[in-house]
Amino acid sequence: MTIDNIRENYQDQYEVRVKEELRNVTDFIDYRRSQHEIRVERDIRERVQSAYTIASHMYRLYKDEKSEAELRSMVIEVLRPIRWNSGRGYYFTGRIGSGIIDLFADEPSFENMTAARFREITGQDMVADIVSIIRDKGAGIYRYNLVKPKFGGRRFGMITFVKYFKPLDWFIGAGLYNDDLEQILQQDVLVRLQEMQFGKDGEVFGFRFDGTIICNKNKRLIGRSISDLRGDKGTSYGKSFLQSGLSERGEGYVLYAVDQPLTGTSHQKLSFVRAYNDWQWILGASMFMDEMEQVIAAETQTYRKITFQNVFIFVVLFFVAVSFLLFSTHLYSLKIKEGISLFTAFFREAADSNVKISNENLAFKEFETLGRLANKMVDERVKNELLLHRDELRLDTLLRLGMMENHSLQEKYDFVLQRIVKITRSKEGYLALVNDAQTFISIRSSFVSSGLASGKKAGDVGVSRSVVESGSAGEAVLGKSAVIVNSSNEAEDGVAYPYRTFVRRRLDVPIYNDGKIVLVAGVCNNSEEYDNFDIRQMTMLLEGMWLHVLKQCSEEELAKLERQIIAVSEEERSRIGRDLHDDLGSHLTGVELLSKVLQQRLEGEAPEMAEALGPIRNLIRDAIEKTRRLSQGLYPVHVIEYGLKSAVEELVAETENMFSVRCTLTCEGDDLKLGDNTAIHLHYIIREAVFNAARHAEPENVGIFMMFDKFGFSVKIVDDGRGFGEKPDEAGMGFHTMKYRAKAIDAELTIESDAVSGTIVSVSGEVPG
Repeated sequence: MTIDNIRENYQDQYEVRVKEELRNVTDFIDYRRSQHEIRVERDIRERVQSAYTIASHMYRLYKDEKSEAELRSMVIEVLRPIRWNSGRGYYFTGRIGSGIIDLFADEPSFENMTAARFREITGQDMVADIVSIIRDKGAGIYRYNLVKPKFGGRRFGMITFVKYFKPLDWFIGAGLYNDDLEQILQQDVLVRLQEMQFGKDGEVFGFRFDGTIICNKNKRLIGRSISDLRGDKGTSYGKSFLQSGLSERGEGYVLYAVDQPLTGTSHQKLSFVRAYNDWQWILGASMFMDEMEQVIAAETQTYRKITFQNVFIFVVLFFVAVSFLLFSTHLYSLKIKEGISLFTAFFREAADSNVKISNENLAFKEFETLGRLANKMVDERVKNELLLHRDELRLDTLLRLGMMENHSLQEKYDFVLQRIVKITRSKEGYLALVNDAQTFISIRSSFVSSGLASGKKAGDVGVSRSVVESGSAGEAVLGKSAVIVNSSNEAEDGVAYPYRTFVRRRLDVPIYNDGKIVLVAGVCNNSEEYDNFDIRQMTMLLEGMWLHVLKQCSEEELAKLERQIIAVSEEERSRIGRDLHDDLGSHLTGVELLSKVLQQRLEGEAPEMAEALGPIRNLIRDAIEKTRRLSQGLYPVHVIEYGLKSAVEELVAETENMFSVRCTLTCEGDDLKLGDNTAIHLHYIIREAVFNAARHAEPENVGIFMMFDKFGFSVKIVDDGRGFGEKPDEAGMGFHTMKYRAKAIDAELTIESDAVSGTIVSVSGEVPG
């Protein structure tokens, strides 16, 4: 590889790096915009719900004393002075039947106006659209452009939420200005971009389409024109930034030289800029390329060393090869002279292929002794290879048994029995269970190798017999030890239960557990005699199988109990959460709004009493927030109504508000196929992991990554805080709860924690059918 290639490769890497960093910046902005919109919609929903609660409360109190017109006036007077978001948020109400606007707090001139008159002035049929939403869904988000006559017909983008109040045939709504929200979001994003950096000297910058710098590592440049930026030779690289951002592609790389602040010398720098058209911004990421020149110098020196070493090694190896070749040629010529080349070649072939040497093929009697030793060596080698193969087959059986988690016990019994028959080189075998009283034997599996009763099934599989009537299996149980029969006495030959074929040799081995025989297995008709090695192989394999069976039964019972506990716990949590959400939450919200109205009235009549009411309102708001969080933690109604992704997005916003951490969400795929039970358990696992990290690990960032497809799901919660040293199972009740919830939905939960790099909680599973 040439230096030019190295330079090109490293420059490609730099280009990929700065482009990736800028992509992360734009992804961050898109994410903040989506989160901001979610928070705004949730805020105006809550505002409308609060107004709805006030109207409901006043209607219940005065419905028997006041007329509908008087009730509307009372509610209007309560809602009119209520503002939020620096006075830009306001309430409005109107009648569904007549279309008359009763309240428009931000533009009182619209009040008592009909729908037709409002449409004539503003050019927007707002009332008809709202009535359509009310009739279709009862409540919903409504976006429109409001034309205000006082502002010369200028259009203002609005986002509102409306809800139907049936007792007064009203729609109650709350609205905000999009421009105000967008400006607040842009200021927040610029603050975060100003703090961003990557690598040793990487930085992020930004400027508007008109060239005004809005973000730069050097704060003194903010407000200046990007065109004023020049390199070490007076080259205006700032104009190149602007041209690339405003080009047809809207992006581009710019390579230039500037004086590095740390050294004062000229250094190469690479930037990548891209237009963000929604805000008419151009964003960029840049970094110095000093490392490339250093690597090129180091690579040049390394290539020289490698070239010298390769040449030296080649010369040495060539000399050794030539010397070895000459020496081998000399020895070969001597062997030809001695006339033993034929024997040597044959001896090597016999050693490699386990073929014995025939003395008839030896030309010299002196080599017959060597031939006998070679044949003995071949016999020993064949025997040892056979023993090794049987050990390997036994270990492979145990390993495969451990991986048969989704197979039934009957399938495992059949698999182990077939392997026992193969290991002992037998023709037939059986496997039977013994009851606790040691009085009955039940055949669980029977196997006959191909060629002997091929396709024949044992009719007694699953049938119990007394030990006395169980033939060879009963003999092993009664004798409490293995039974070997290698005799070929014809008087004893025949079909012996539970074998199905003619028996010449047999081996029956009982297996103990806690001092009792729990199972017995037997094989028959080996071509050679059975010995203690066969007993040892069968005993180790059957004991391993029995331990696996006990473990599987214990795990199944434990999983059943865990699912029952989680089901009872979830039912109780849901009941308490619903009570808090449906009753106490709404009641507290109405109390807070009434206290706010009371405080506003007392500010003019009795200031001291109004000031004393402030702490009471603060306590009520704290109670509302705590009730909302507690009800969401106990009853995940937002998961069921809006889906897992929406609930996790709300959790992200809640985490950033409660803790001093940055929480992000990345989601791929659609979670609609998950089902309520799986979605609820996943939500609780994510919530537990995020709150554990935020409370105990002191992280700066917490990331949630979710991926869904038609086959399954995968969720990861990653933080960069302080990990824990102990094992996850010893860390606390939270990790046990997450593990139980994962089991409840047949998912796999893993926890990786390091004291330096933080903690990763992963959950994956299949989508329920």
